Amino acid sequence: MDIIREDFFHFLWQNLHFAQNGLRTTCGKPVRVIHPGYRNDGDGADYRYSRIRVDGILFCGDVELHKAASEWYRHGHQRDSRYERVILHVVVHDDLHKRNVAASDGHRVPTIELRSCLPPSLSRLWRNWHRPVSLPCSGLVPGLPARTFGNIMRQWDKKYLRHRLNRMRDLFPAETPITAGWQMMVIRGIFQGLGYHKNQEPMLRLAEIFLQKRQDPRTWLTLQSRSPERIRKKIREISRLLLMDAGLVDADLVDADLVSGRTGAMKRTDWDFSASRPANRPDIRIPQAVELAIRLSRYPISAWWKKPAAELWKTACEAEVYPAPGKQRRDILLHNVIIPSVYLLGCMLHHRRLNRQALILWRKQHIPLPPLVRNTLENGGFHPGNHYNRLAILYHFKYFCSRKKCYECNVMKYFVRT
Repeated sequence: MDIIREDFFHFLWQNLHFAQNGLRTTCGKPVRVIHPGYRNDGDGADYRYSRIRVDGILFCGDVELHKAASEWYRHGHQRDSRYERVILHVVVHDDLHKRNVAASDGHRVPTIELRSCLPPSLSRLWRNWHRPVSLPCSGLVPGLPARTFGNIMRQWDKKYLRHRLNRMRDLFPAETPITAGWQMMVIRGIFQGLGYHKNQEPMLRLAEIFLQKRQDPRTWLTLQSRSPERIRKKIREISRLLLMDAGLVDADLVDADLVSGRTGAMKRTDWDFSASRPANRPDIRIPQAVELAIRLSRYPISAWWKKPAAELWKTACEAEVYPAPGKQRRDILLHNVIIPSVYLLGCMLHHRRLNRQALILWRKQHIPLPPLVRNTLENGGFHPGNHYNRLAILYHFKYFCSRKKCYECNVMKYFVRT
């Protein structure tokens, strides 16, 4: 019984994803669910205002869900007057052997066992919950028609693009003009993206410190300078200041003329170094973020509709001071930060060519999945194809497959419909 997730159980009931033809109570009376009711987040039964026809008689009231029928008594519902309005007891497993439960006023509540009403594909999905390695949909995915599978992959891709657009939109400072605000959004996105998943928040805090330092007129003039040596000097200077602000460099290792600019905003304990590859350590990523941000700051907003975004990004990644991020991380930043930002710029300026350019770049995405993820999907029966080189399927695997949120997955919804 411990293999069945309660949220999945509620999803099936709330959306009536079970066969109603031949649906009967454990005592053999025919049942028809007219309306499953509305989810109750307070005290009392799980669903209110349900409409159920039992043995030809229409009942209106509450519905209570349990994994096992005996939980009714273990939870003390037989002594609770709030459960006197329950008209149906829905369970996964009837361990009371066809005996209806009793409410506090003495009336008997009919019970239905839901798992006996599931179609074969969902029954198999349910049985797969306890398998720790394979996906719950293992063995079901090969049954998807190729066209349907392709449509699902495209839906995941669109969903992930919307996710990235929303993430970048959240980084846009609404109180600033479009030109300045868009550049700030890109810089914040670069810092966040180089924070990997463990250090995104502290990297965003450092991005704010960087943007504050950039407001100094002398700094801005240096950023706009045509002298490569002055640019390199400013990159080293700001990087060392931010490393010190992050608590990753001691003050005595920094030039005396820079100590006065220290803000001491963060501590070393703000960072997560656990199980990080050397290339993902904050003391490596921070200078890379500074150099990328400074080089991107040199591009006027007009450059983004005059030249392809991929070309500008490639030029920005030609590091002069610190080693640039690896190719895969650069590609991830391109698709997670630059392309969504260019698309949003097109929306802000009503420039459709920018939108089209961003979408074309997005479709050309080719970022191979980590071997562990790919092997898990292949063992689960996922069709081979270009989707193994897209961030959307990695996002779906991380936030849906790994967490077994099958009730939010298009694959399960297909089997429910069919």
